[in-house]
Parts: sequence; C-alpha cells; structure tokens
Amino acid sequence: IPIACFGHAGDGNIHTNLMVRNYEDPETRAHADAALDQLFTWILANNGAITGEHGVGLAKKPWIRQALGEVSFATHRALKDALDPHGILNPGKFLD
Repeated sequence: IPIACFGHAGDGNIHTNLMVRNYEDPETRAHADAALDQLFTWILANNGAITGEHGVGLAKKPWIRQALGEVSFATHRALKDALDPHGILNPGKFLD
C-alpha cells in the first residue's frame, strides 16, 4: 500500500496517509487496517507518537490506550466519568 508522508518533518511530526482506492471493499479494508496496525505498533514500540496537532481521531482510537499508557488513559477516563457521569457527551468516541 502506498503511503503519503507529509507535514512537519522538520520537527519530527510526519503525517502518514494510506493511499487506498476503495476502503469500502472488504479485502482492501482488511489489508489497509493490517498495514496501519503494523505501522502504529512499530511507531509506539519505538517511542514515537501516533498523534500530532490534530489529535487522536476515530482512525487511531484502537491504539490510544497503548499510546497514552495505562496511567494517562485511566486519568482521562476518571476525568470523563467525573464530568460526564451519564456518558452523554461525545459517546462512542475517544475513551470507549
């Protein structure tokens, strides 16, 4: 899968986009998802970051617990629970 790299290379913040023609095709989606998992796993294993100035986004949600670490993730979860005890603010996003 071709990967377009762009952004802020001067400060080490490089955006990567997988260039797939039809992400709705199940075979293409499975291949792209596996490539992204391999890329993000490598980045995190090498102390890199999978987020930049644009934040996490839904595409990176599966890796956010690993990216933040358990203590930081638990802190985010505790704050969310305290400020939104009924889970009505932005449900199904970042922490779910």
